[in-house]
Amino acid sequence: MKFKIISLLLASGIVLAACGNDDDQKNTNNADNDTKTEQTTDNNQNSHDNDRDDNDDQNTNQHTKTQTIDVKDVKTTPEDAIKTAKSSFDGDVKQVEYKKENGQWVYDIDLRSNNEEAEVKVSDKDNKVLNTNKEKEMDNDNDKTINYGDAIDFKEAVKKSQEQQKGDLKKWSLDNDDGQFVYNIELMTDNGEQELVLDAKSGKVLQQEND
Repeated sequence: MKFKIISLLLASGIVLAACGNDDDQKNTNNADNDTKTEQTTDNNQNSHDNDRDDNDDQNTNQHTKTQTIDVKDVKTTPEDAIKTAKSSFDGDVKQVEYKKENGQWVYDIDLRSNNEEAEVKVSDKDNKVLNTNKEKEMDNDNDKTINYGDAIDFKEAVKKSQEQQKGDLKKWSLDNDDGQFVYNIELMTDNGEQELVLDAKSGKVLQQEND
């Protein structure tokens, strides 16, 4: 009788041990599955983050391209833009600026005549006057007028700037600044906006700074 009881107990112990092993195996499998799930989630998150970073870079590049221009794509020369501006207001040139405004590339030309000034905007696309804003002149300093023909061509000025600092053209201007006849060239670079000041006659870079 004792032998049967002992045998039954041993058999029960074996069954319990087997069940315990099955439970341990299930727990181990569940833990492995949880680990795989976490790894999959992490991989998916990393992939999502990388895709988002790539999209951000693409959007930044697209935005930069819409705000810059290659000189070969400029349609109207400064000389022609000045002639058009003078047809709207006959005066001497104080400043010529080329930039993107309200979605289009324009020349912004400041003129003066006697005691009156005018800001004339000319479309680069078709060389037509977009707007003329006249006002009484408060400053009678005639030294501020310039002659574009005395400066190197704007394309050469941009080229010299890009030789100094690699970047795409955002805008340029030509004026008399504190007695110096200069080009201001603004470039978009990998490090942000860079502004270079050049001697308008020689093309020598006088100054460079980050905006």
